[in-house]
Amino acid sequence: MANYDPVRRGSLYKRLVIPLSAFVLLASLGLVIWISSLQRRDSLRRFEQTAINNAGFMGQLPLPRSNEMANRLSTILEVRVAFLREDGRIVHSSREQWPSEIEKQLKTFSENSTTATQIGNYDVAVTPLESSRDHLILVRDREGGLTGVGIWILIPTLFLTAAFGGLVFILADRIVRPLTLLTRWLPNLKTNEEPDNPIPASLTARSDELGQLARSLKDTHQSLLREQKLRHQSERLATLGRIATSLAHEIRNPAAAIRMHADLIEPRIETEGAESVNLIREEVERITDLVNQWLFVARAQPPERRPHDLVEMLGDVGRRQKPALTHAGTPLEINAPRPAIIDCDKLRIEQVLRNLIVNSSQAMPEGGPIIAKVRMATGKAHLTIRDSGPGFSREALARFGEPFFSEREGGMGIGLTLAREVIQAHDGSIEASNHTGEGALVSITLPLSPSN
Repeated sequence: MANYDPVRRGSLYKRLVIPLSAFVLLASLGLVIWISSLQRRDSLRRFEQTAINNAGFMGQLPLPRSNEMANRLSTILEVRVAFLREDGRIVHSSREQWPSEIEKQLKTFSENSTTATQIGNYDVAVTPLESSRDHLILVRDREGGLTGVGIWILIPTLFLTAAFGGLVFILADRIVRPLTLLTRWLPNLKTNEEPDNPIPASLTARSDELGQLARSLKDTHQSLLREQKLRHQSERLATLGRIATSLAHEIRNPAAAIRMHADLIEPRIETEGAESVNLIREEVERITDLVNQWLFVARAQPPERRPHDLVEMLGDVGRRQKPALTHAGTPLEINAPRPAIIDCDKLRIEQVLRNLIVNSSQAMPEGGPIIAKVRMATGKAHLTIRDSGPGFSREALARFGEPFFSEREGGMGIGLTLAREVIQAHDGSIEASNHTGEGALVSITLPLSPSN
């Protein structure tokens, strides 16, 4: 498998990572602020309750509202303590310097209610004393927010933010990387051959939408390759058709004249010259058959069907080919118990039979029998032609009937194409395989004539 360059993170990557990471961070910070706000309110509530409890204690005892009393309470409570007298005078402790900004606002707390609030950097709790119009004031440095417990909340929150950010990074990478690979692969759709950099199997094997997209692109490319291949074959067939049509007349007439003159001179020559006459006839027949194959493949005309016996046609082809088969040591053995009448174009079917028999003979350079067997079943005639040669190669089986494909040296690759086209035009089927023992096996199925 090809090695791809590291994926360059583009705009889609940023559009995924940045918004999701920002969302996680903002959500985490929002959680921290919310928890801090709860902590802050709870701290003020407890501070307010401390002020109420101490105000109740002082209200039960006739204690003076003096600086000394403020100092004692400040020592006990560890906060600044002051008394707001009825006349507006403030008596406070000297434990620490009293914040000036608080004195300016304390006079506003003259209501008979308890209040805990923030003034500057201090928390202030003001509550009225029982049986008096004086107020007890407690002041401390501000608590809550991100101090204390809030810090311990912020640390794991930031850790979770980093963890979620990493998760978002991985998720975005799993989406963007395959898309980038597919984007880089897309130019291969314009090529006429298998790409050097195929889509990785790990991507086509995915069960999600990205896997479906990868498989769809791969199938589309294969379909385009097949279409281009068929187009090239069609172009070659069209060229062959033009050549065959223009040459057929020029070849057939001289071939017919040669054969006629061979028949005329045969009675006048000696016995030893008869072999040369027969050789002339065979070569003329080969030329005629070749022209017929060109025409049959190039001109897709419907067959002219008439009832003919498949067994008889097979025997006629065998008799015409007998000299060549005997010379090659590849005799034809026909196993056909009774006639098999089919509606067919005799000339084309005989051409198919001849091609298959010649192919079998050429596949056995050291000789061997060619076995042709005909049987009938369920309204169809089944013909098999088997040889004892090396059989079809794997590529030949995969490309059986493909125009211009031939593994035989000097072969044009149209014989099996002709066989496939003719058999399919007769509503039949043709298949190629290798015999269980050895040798190639071609099976043909044709519908029997209703009069059979």
